[in-house]
Amino acid sequence: MELEIVRRRENPLLQREEVIAKVRFEGGTPSRREIREALAKELGKPIGNLFIRRIITEYGKEEAEVVAMAYNSRAFALLIEPDHIIKRNEGEGEGVSS
Repeated sequence: MELEIVRRRENPLLQREEVIAKVRFEGGTPSRREIREALAKELGKPIGNLFIRRIITEYGKEEAEVVAMAYNSRAFALLIEPDHIIKRNEGEGEGVSS
């Protein structure tokens, strides 16, 4: 999997960085967890502060556009992000307590 950050925009009001990235891969689309880990490493943020909003793929292409939010603080992220986005990103026993 190859990750390229296309655009980064600071949003001081919501204490986050809004990121659009391209992911190139072979075979099936990488999991949300794999993409989060790669983005966290690239941005230098803890994985718990990073939430993927969308992964957009076109049929037959081995490329996806990712829309993600990288927060300065996990506590603030949990206040801002909708519940379904939190569950989608951290479901599968990744450390969110309901």
